[in-house]
Amino acid sequence: MATPVFCNVCFCEPHQPTPRFNLTSCGHVICEICLQKGKKDECLVCRTPCRTLVLSKQTNPDIQSLFMGIDTLCKKYSKEITQISEFQEKHRKHLLAYHRKKTVKLEESLKKVTEQMHQLQCMKPPEKTTQLPFSSTSRNLLSIPSRKQNGYSSSSFHPGHPSTSE
Repeated sequence: MATPVFCNVCFCEPHQPTPRFNLTSCGHVICEICLQKGKKDECLVCRTPCRTLVLSKQTNPDIQSLFMGIDTLCKKYSKEITQISEFQEKHRKHLLAYHRKKTVKLEESLKKVTEQMHQLQCMKPPEKTTQLPFSSTSRNLLSIPSRKQNGYSSSSFHPGHPSTSE
């Protein structure tokens, strides 16, 4: 059942010949007769500055929905919500299918690479572990030798003292 339209000033309802009704920006409905009695750009109900919009079949559907019955609105929006939900679900499924295919391809690639690595390990004889060029033992070779290793005494590094090996 639609919400009845009536003037919020004189409470008249639509009849033949029907006065046109206006909706104010503050949310009141005022018939054309009462609107002419009031001040321009001021609501006759709440006395606030407002704009008016003539209600007709050409009025914006969002405005028209203010006067529809709740059951009609529910049917209308239920249909829209269903369409939106189905659209979104279709796109989610499409994205999921894409990711599943991508995952399968990646798993196949991983399996092939793992098999290739296993085949290579089976073909090569086991190698001795080689140290990296800068491992701890090679660092010792590059370090400064101790005084006793090079044959110099501790006094040879002090220029004021004669060396015993000289």
